[in-house]
Amino acid sequence: MVETGLIDAVAQGLVTGSIIAAGALGLSLVYSIAEVPNFAHGDMLTVGAYLALALNNPSEIPFVPNAVALPFAVAAVGAVVVAGVFGGIYEKAVFARFRDKDADLITMVIVSLGLALFLQNLVLFLAGSANVTYDTVRRVNVNVDVYATGSGLGVELTQRAGADLATLDAWGYGWLAVVAVLAVAVAAGVAVYRWRSADTGYERVHFVSPRVLAVATTLAVAAGGAALTRGGTVATSNPAFSTRIGVSWKYGAILAVMLATMLCMNYVLKRTKTGRAMRATADDQSLARVRGVDIDRVQLVVWVLAAVLAAIAGVLLGWYASNLNPNMGFNLLLPVFAAVIVGGIDSPYGAALGGLLVGLSMDVGVYLLPAEFATYRTAIAFVILVAVLLVTPEGLWGDA
Repeated sequence: MVETGLIDAVAQGLVTGSIIAAGALGLSLVYSIAEVPNFAHGDMLTVGAYLALALNNPSEIPFVPNAVALPFAVAAVGAVVVAGVFGGIYEKAVFARFRDKDADLITMVIVSLGLALFLQNLVLFLAGSANVTYDTVRRVNVNVDVYATGSGLGVELTQRAGADLATLDAWGYGWLAVVAVLAVAVAAGVAVYRWRSADTGYERVHFVSPRVLAVATTLAVAAGGAALTRGGTVATSNPAFSTRIGVSWKYGAILAVMLATMLCMNYVLKRTKTGRAMRATADDQSLARVRGVDIDRVQLVVWVLAAVLAAIAGVLLGWYASNLNPNMGFNLLLPVFAAVIVGGIDSPYGAALGGLLVGLSMDVGVYLLPAEFATYRTAIAFVILVAVLLVTPEGLWGDA
């Protein structure tokens, strides 16, 4: 029987890390521009998740009229929009007032803690403490079984059908084809990296960084080559290596949403007037004000974006875990803070990278350690945090 292995743990870690990355990106924006370590950010994840629940499966919440139940995708978009409005409201009603009074850092921390307690207890009062779920279509996951044999790589797609495991498809690759595809993919990635790194004449060229585009090119070429060189089945008896990777359309959707979110945020920060104002404010708020930047408007946009990112992360977390509870965002807050610090506390891009690293370390760590250490999944993230800070105290991304 084929067992799940390290590759499956990495795949799970990428999904977990992408959710953490969205939360870390919002938290980093607030800290670098508003200069507030927002401890209410985790509970905004919870609020976003429960807003989607109220629109998708209102029967789970006692105080919500059970009139209209929207499809999950529509409910998720509605929840993100409402969360953004809510973020703007508490920025104007709470944080802007304290900022106008020149409140110090400790005061702002206490205010954010108070808001966190308020949001957590509000959700607890309205929805109760029971675990609830979204009303979504149930689909059976597909397993990808990979075998390494003397003649090449064999791949089988299997799916659970009751008590049996049915084979959906099977094919193979000779070792020569494998080496050729990898060589072409790596060469294409290196060529794209050199091309994008050398072309520095236009800012628009660097909307996507050379490294990101090089990795994307390598993966795309490898996927295309795998499709073209797909051949007949390879004997899978007595393989030298075998592993099983769980594949779900849910995981693909989560990764696609998070990638789109990151690209949109990159566009906002680098290509829009508001994004340039946000970066100027993060660099030097006083100088930005002298140059005519509307600081209050920038602050409002930052808090709205942070609430939107938190809601996206919260909705996807509830969908991924198939479980919502009032403590879900608070439980994710520590890994989110770890991601921000690992990536570089003043760098939104570093926060996103840190989120992926923290997610990978948590799931891969659980796989590598004995089963009894699974309860220390979050603690593993902090071991990585300490290790990174010992090497680079400013974080992976520094002050970029």
